[in-house]
Amino acid sequence: MSSGIYVAMSGARNQSQRLDTLSNDLANANTPGFKSQETIYRQIHNDATALGNPNQAMGLNHPVRFLPEDRLPSVMDARYTKFKQGPVKPTGNQLDLAMANDGFFKIQGTNETLFTRNGTFTLDKTGTVVDQLGRPVLDDADKPIQLPNAAGKVEIGRDGTVGVDGERIAMLGLSKFKVDDLQKLERAGNSAYRIPDGQFQPEAVENADIKQGFLEMANVNPVHTMAMLIKTNRMFEFNTRALQAYKAMDEQCAREVGRI
Repeated sequence: MSSGIYVAMSGARNQSQRLDTLSNDLANANTPGFKSQETIYRQIHNDATALGNPNQAMGLNHPVRFLPEDRLPSVMDARYTKFKQGPVKPTGNQLDLAMANDGFFKIQGTNETLFTRNGTFTLDKTGTVVDQLGRPVLDDADKPIQLPNAAGKVEIGRDGTVGVDGERIAMLGLSKFKVDDLQKLERAGNSAYRIPDGQFQPEAVENADIKQGFLEMANVNPVHTMAMLIKTNRMFEFNTRALQAYKAMDEQCAREVGRI
């Protein structure tokens, strides 16, 4: 079997994974607080002549057999989330919130605390402030924020203070993360994130800068993303055609050898 088939296979698989990432970004271009992603690949060394011996080439201490998947020159290592702030747009809704710094709002998930930049909040029938999925927004004591019945004008200060008709009700729960921890966050739906298995803890947000009546939109550039989607799709098609060509060559070689 030609070694070129593994190169084409690697390229097709990598481009397919990138297509998934770009398609998801484009689908969420209008989702408030959404953060785009980029695929990261790592190279696999499997050529004994490149690094001295098979064990060293594979990064192993014990001999192993070489499988077809071992011969792929690169595989996806991770999806990198771009936490750069998206554009902030006015909505006029008193419970729509945007955060000018690098923090997150805290919301209550199922037996866990979630973190989001999506400030599309509303009131449910009980007067609890919730997100679009009905998950309660938490205060600085990790308790759901509940407003009085028949609440009048809701005022949310730049520091996160929540008040109704001039009376202070609560303080928004706001958190931030170290740069190294940001990429460890797991996506939890609707632009929310969770901390995996309590691996690290968030930090308190100092000097919060909340904008009431505004929403942070997705940091996706639709035009650029569409262009990359088209380019990646062409690369995927090129690699799949190469795979078909190599397969045809192998089949022809097998037939010719059989005649000898």
